[in-house]
Amino acid sequence: MGVIKDRHGTYCATVPEKPKGLQAAVARELNNGKAAQKHLKRSLGTKDLREANIRAKPVLAEFDRIIAKAKARLAAAIMPTIKRTSLNDTEIKRMAEYVYAKALAWDERVRFGGRDEMERLEAEHLRLEGTPLGPWAVPYEQWPQRGVPRSVFEDIIAG
Repeated sequence: MGVIKDRHGTYCATVPEKPKGLQAAVARELNNGKAAQKHLKRSLGTKDLREANIRAKPVLAEFDRIIAKAKARLAAAIMPTIKRTSLNDTEIKRMAEYVYAKALAWDERVRFGGRDEMERLEAEHLRLEGTPLGPWAVPYEQWPQRGVPRSVFEDIIAG
């Protein structure tokens, strides 16, 4: 990459030729209708070397950005997404812990919340799903204010 003088004495910013695969990606990035873009070259509009070096910096930075985007596009096209077919022991253990903790949290929520908590759960389900929960084995309207009815508790212990 650098500054060169063309045949008329005007300075241009240029990037050397890139590999074939990258040439096609650069052409797609520039969206110029070409199948491949070998060189990146832009006139700096001056015949003074000092002025050309000053003007070249943003142009070369833009060329770098174009090449980086082309490389990223090429890498994204080459890298297939890997689909996993199995889980390791740690992942299985974490999933089991999550399911167990969620069940315990729900049970604890209902036990300590009692009738009020069941009303909240049904209202939340009705709001989200549009259909009421139930019918319940023991209608929660008959539940005590706090805790779980004795019959439900005994069913849990026996079951």
